[in-house]
Amino acid sequence: MRRGEALGLKWSDFNPKAGTLQIQRTLQYLPGKGLFEDGTKNKNSMRTIKLSNSATLELNEYRIWQNKQRFAMGDRWAGTGYIFTTDEGKPISPDTLSTWFSRFIKSHSDKLPYITLHSLRHTNATLQIAGGVPITTVAKRLGHTTPNTTGKVYAHFIKSADEAAAETLEDLLAPTKNRNAG
Repeated sequence: MRRGEALGLKWSDFNPKAGTLQIQRTLQYLPGKGLFEDGTKNKNSMRTIKLSNSATLELNEYRIWQNKQRFAMGDRWAGTGYIFTTDEGKPISPDTLSTWFSRFIKSHSDKLPYITLHSLRHTNATLQIAGGVPITTVAKRLGHTTPNTTGKVYAHFIKSADEAAAETLEDLLAPTKNRNAG
């Protein structure tokens, strides 16, 4: 998901039985206007994505934690319905999330390379492509207008995956020849 899409998620968008999330809106910030809900980037960005079993379990556990927080806050709980909120139940500003993520990465720089929050979206797509997920499915999950958009953005990776596929075929078709060459 894009940052604004994740922050725009509400609990009503989560179906724990089906293990799905509906992406229907974004949460944006503009100086002078503040935080506001907006539509998705394009028509195709409105989508339902299937979650892994572990992601579904994590969201269920997070919901339990958030409910405990809501009860602890009492009347001070904002009650916006968003999945990702401050400790008081208020929506999180997109810049606040990016700042938090950047600080997290820097504080773990001995274990993690520097990446931006949006890099997680690219990593997700790259791993799907590497795992053999059809480009049409990757495009749909990303909310791209067409698979061509996905192909253009990830062309460098698709090319390297294609080269790896050619080498794999070569190894399968002529294993003796390749072992003697090296």
